[in-house]
Amino acid sequence: MTATIDALVDTVRVALRDRTPRLAAAAATALHDLATRAFVDADEAAAATYHGLVWDLHADPDHRTYPLRLWLVQAGYAVEEACVPPVPPEPALGPDDLLARLAAEQQQRGGLAHPLSQHMFHGDPTAADLAIYLRHHWHRSRLFYRELTELALTCPLGHASVLHRNLYDETGGEDSERAHPFLLQRLLRHLGVPHGFHDRPELPEAQAYLNNRIRCARHPNRAWGLAVLYSLEAGTPATHGNIYALLQRFGVPDDAREFHRVHMTADVEHARETAGLIGELVTSSEDQATLVASLRYHRALGRRYFDAIWREIQATR
Repeated sequence: MTATIDALVDTVRVALRDRTPRLAAAAATALHDLATRAFVDADEAAAATYHGLVWDLHADPDHRTYPLRLWLVQAGYAVEEACVPPVPPEPALGPDDLLARLAAEQQQRGGLAHPLSQHMFHGDPTAADLAIYLRHHWHRSRLFYRELTELALTCPLGHASVLHRNLYDETGGEDSERAHPFLLQRLLRHLGVPHGFHDRPELPEAQAYLNNRIRCARHPNRAWGLAVLYSLEAGTPATHGNIYALLQRFGVPDDAREFHRVHMTADVEHARETAGLIGELVTSSEDQATLVASLRYHRALGRRYFDAIWREIQATR
């Protein structure tokens, strides 16, 4: 008899408590089966459950179960990756041409044309709309430092230093109080928006988007993670510039807007450095096809996430 969705989840959670090899193997099989229902069978209930479970496996702070959780999620990652729409390999491009193609892909799939962005930046959003938007902005931003750390683990030392410079800025440099998540907390605190580091995003679309970022950062083929990092950094300056102007319209003081002021400029350099890494490390036709497929998939999940936020805002109006 086919196991229920709840039974598959229970198998994983029991294995985390017990941590024996037999139950760990059963949990990996359960996670694989759940991922198959989510991605291959397109079962919406299974997908929502899968994304929530994987989010929990990523976010669990228990160091004792970290190796087991890291191993378990690979079973789900494999199913999702197999379902990512492939890009056929073409003759390998030189660094300049590859980055021009990547920039065009990013421009075509950016989020500023989405109805959510149009409403927030060029419409007449309410304070309640702003609170919803920024709450999700917190979910998207607060754990970026962990993704940089995961991605650096797969890079040669000379290239990892580029990621470490990015991480140095993200964590505040010599002053931890200026870590970027803390700067964003300053804004959210001013506006009365929840800003806990253990907040759990409840939208399955949010979990799917964030889970994929971690999957790509951990991937042994660094083309997956570099594509996502490039997309995040290349899109940041314009997005944060729009948010900065929006906050100004709402009368938010300069001190509370610092997070967005910093990202209007600093990520221009981070995007340039990431592009340099891609030009040096992603050279084969197969890896370049993976790079483009990863960027497209990341942007597609981002659009679904924006669709969900937009529905949430419209439901409150």
